[in-house]
Amino acid sequence: MPGFHFRIVDRDGIFSTEQAYQFENADAACRHAKTVLAEMALDGLQGEPVNAYSVQVLDAQRHAIYEVRLKVEIIPSLAKAD
Repeated sequence: MPGFHFRIVDRDGIFSTEQAYQFENADAACRHAKTVLAEMALDGLQGEPVNAYSVQVLDAQRHAIYEVRLKVEIIPSLAKAD
């Protein structure tokens, strides 16, 4: 089974895993990255100036092959508030 690493970007900065995690393939590692991202969001969404979470999937040579990102945007409505 191939080994994959993860690079996590959140309000605390950038963290890369030292240990390789074994997954059947890159798609399985990407599914795991989505789960990690969802768990990070459960801890609370961060605000300005950083408004995004990111989990990169790295191959055994630590080259990024996928990035899963959650971006928080506040978009004002065009409708008038009563």
